Amino acid sequence: MNTVSELLDARTIKLELEARKKNEALQELIELLHRAGKIQDPEAALAGLIAREKLTSTGIGSGIAIPHLLAEQAEETVMAFGRKREGLRFDSVDNQPVTLIFLIVGPKHQEYAHLRLLSRLSRLLHDESFRQALLEAETAEEILRIVTQEEQREG
Repeated sequence: MNTVSELLDARTIKLELEARKKNEALQELIELLHRAGKIQDPEAALAGLIAREKLTSTGIGSGIAIPHLLAEQAEETVMAFGRKREGLRFDSVDNQPVTLIFLIVGPKHQEYAHLRLLSRLSRLLHDESFRQALLEAETAEEILRIVTQEEQREG
């Protein structure tokens, strides 16, 4: 299974999202993946994510959202990370603004691997000091280092 640190790269990390609304944040992160050559059809991916969010929000509380999609057009699992320090309304379960967004798009036939990745990421993000380090990081490379160290610590 891919780890979070294997899926992220500096090109798919945005330290200050410009978005003011949930769908704008999704679009911004999808564009990062598209520009990095990780997804071919950004419009279809965005439409799938928006439809998924209408079913139930992926804002899981504590300032975190993990929008995710299993898509026909995805050949492999890809991930983007965005941060909005002042927060963004995301219809989260705790009604609090979201500051950290991990977006995942994976192939439709890899449901088990997708669920394991979501579980692993959720477990990492449960640690308040990890979330705080992500909020304070000043470069994409620092985000990658923090994620890698946390995954190694978790084992």
